[in-house]
Amino acid sequence: MNKQPKETSGVEQTVDETVNAGREAVEKTTKTVAKAAREAAQANGWTETADKQAATLTAFQGPLVEATSQAFGRYVEGMAELNQEMTRFVAERLRYDAEFGHALAGCGSFAEAAEMQQEWMKKAADDYMAEARKLGEIGQKFVADASRTPGA
Repeated sequence: MNKQPKETSGVEQTVDETVNAGREAVEKTTKTVAKAAREAAQANGWTETADKQAATLTAFQGPLVEATSQAFGRYVEGMAELNQEMTRFVAERLRYDAEFGHALAGCGSFAEAAEMQQEWMKKAADDYMAEARKLGEIGQKFVADASRTPGA
């Protein structure tokens, strides 16, 4: 099978860079803390205990960083999806509202304007209810994805 490399968006690339920077910072901090603990233990004659603690800290560090980076990636993806949907909705509503304003300006009577206003209000209410449902669905999917076990 010929697989094409996956193209990454700017958001995904930024997330990856942030996750990698965070991973490197955690690894560096873990090594620094382990070194300081070992030095303090050696100064007090607790070398064996310090070595065990450093090994334990190092063993937890990898999975913890991986789980944190996956959770952060899911969070950013979910927020990006919500942001994209809200941006789409606002743009659509602004376009419709501008068209409505133009049509309203061309009304020939008060009765016609009132009827157009009622139709506009009904459509706006329907659109906002539909958008609230859609955002709720995206939010539910986001929570379901975030609650999955990392790597699953």
